[in-house]
Amino acid sequence: MTTTTLHRTQIYLSNSQQATLGAMARAQRSTSSALIREAIDSFIAVQPVQQNRALRMRAAGQWQPDNARFKRVTLDELRSEERRF
Repeated sequence: MTTTTLHRTQIYLSNSQQATLGAMARAQRSTSSALIREAIDSFIAVQPVQQNRALRMRAAGQWQPDNARFKRVTLDELRSEERRF
């Protein structure tokens, strides 16, 4: 059996958060602290996915020049270019 060192942390909950958390803990025969730890573990687990998504969204469109010297080409301009060949 492995032991985990736990550190005491204080958080502030609204009345409704505290009541709901207490009801959930009773229903699951658990403690509020255990539910909070589970919620934090779940939150931490999805962070790399969200960070990767944010990086992809920032990278999207980087091939498109933002510089004023580059003019965006319209579809009609592309089509007229094709006709010249």
